[in-house]
Amino acid sequence: MGGGGGGGSSAGSHHGGKYTKKSRSRTHMSTGLMLASMLDILMAILFFLMKNYSQIQSDFNIGKDISLPYSSSVNPPVNALQMIVTQKAVLVDQEKVLDLVNGDIAKQDLVQGLLIKPLALKLKKLKDRSVIQNDVDKKSFAGIIIMQADKSLQFSMLKKILYTAQLSDFVTLKLAVLKKDES
Repeated sequence: MGGGGGGGSSAGSHHGGKYTKKSRSRTHMSTGLMLASMLDILMAILFFLMKNYSQIQSDFNIGKDISLPYSSSVNPPVNALQMIVTQKAVLVDQEKVLDLVNGDIAKQDLVQGLLIKPLALKLKKLKDRSVIQNDVDKKSFAGIIIMQADKSLQFSMLKKILYTAQLSDFVTLKLAVLKKDES
């Protein structure tokens, strides 16, 4: 009956029912705000918002006298060489390269029926300028063109532009389109 069992008041103060000094101090520490956990939560929310609500900055201007096709594309525009093809002219970086006659290329501007000579010269000059500016890193020339082409142009004319760009080492062509409304 004496003192070894588990129900006495002296045993309970050490193990079960009452707090010891050590456990009281631990309880006191944990009742305050856990700032590290809150900062983790706030950082997670911040990263989520930054990822989902980022704004895309681009120097992308739609050319005059042009009607772009519609698409459901979700890729944002990138910084690259801008080419605008209207019914009247071909412009590279806002500079007219050649005039079009009835939405087609004049015969005197073509070499072997596909290569557009004035466009090839302009693209070569821009490529050389890009390589000279980035002389330290020769691989920095990306060879990307963003082309805004009027939706009523014939594909045979666009094929000549694509062929000329490819021969001028501009091998990646991205077609600019207007985003189709989801409704």
